[in-house]
Amino acid sequence: MYPYATSAFITSLRFFVVCALLLGAVQEGYGQRVYAVTQQSSPTQQLLVILSQVTNQARAVDNDTLNYSTLSVTLGALGAITANQNLQFGDPKPTNNSPVILKFGSTSSLLNLLGGISVQRTNGGRTSPVAPSYSGTQLLNLLNLLGGPQIATAIIPSNGLAYDGVRLEVNTTLGGVLTANYYYAFYIKPPELQNNEIILCEGQSGEAIISNFHIENGTPYTYRLFSAQTGGTEAAPPTNSATLTVPSDLPAGSYWLEARENDIYPSARTEINVSVSSRPPAPTLNIHPNSQH
Repeated sequence: MYPYATSAFITSLRFFVVCALLLGAVQEGYGQRVYAVTQQSSPTQQLLVILSQVTNQARAVDNDTLNYSTLSVTLGALGAITANQNLQFGDPKPTNNSPVILKFGSTSSLLNLLGGISVQRTNGGRTSPVAPSYSGTQLLNLLNLLGGPQIATAIIPSNGLAYDGVRLEVNTTLGGVLTANYYYAFYIKPPELQNNEIILCEGQSGEAIISNFHIENGTPYTYRLFSAQTGGTEAAPPTNSATLTVPSDLPAGSYWLEARENDIYPSARTEINVSVSSRPPAPTLNIHPNSQH
């Protein structure tokens, strides 16, 4: 009985461990997210004491979205000592126009630390940054605080430049010890359409069918149509279904469809070409009375 009980206990323990890992992995929701899968970290700097380091590096790219790596700096001239970690995407890579989202935090309020934290996209690894770098007020404007001031996501907008990763860095600009936790980075898959060509007949609306429409944890993605690939204005009412209604009065031209998780985290946009077709004129029917001879 004892060996059996031990075996049963181990089996149960494994079951609960697997469940815990799975729950951690889906806590934030995967859905149409594509997560970074590899990382590169700055080496530890040490001079009598540790000046900068990155610990638990692999936690930022594992399947548990609740844990994190830790970046820290201690002593050094203002801004001279840094610690950074780059999270890099595999395949599929983000498009040049994909916003990238990263989650990070600290043990203190981020609002007081942003002068010593910067975020920048990369292309090819940790030492290949892509301009611009966001810090201070610029970074503050990109933050979505997650229920408190100590953990946030930053939505880094696209600027048309190629990238395959995003780097978080802390430095000694603020003149004291600074620690940041890096949870993960992801982008949202753009919408896929059954047909990118929509023909509007005069006075009739059209439909764009979203092939990869997604519902995450009971909440459908929101899809918004814009007049430009980046920026622009909304050109149609948003939808939370697989069918986007294209208004009958929409002028012919190119439009761009964006997916949003929780109507917060945006994808790159997918082009929709709209043309307008006038109905042919109704045929004229001439009725001639029978001639009598």
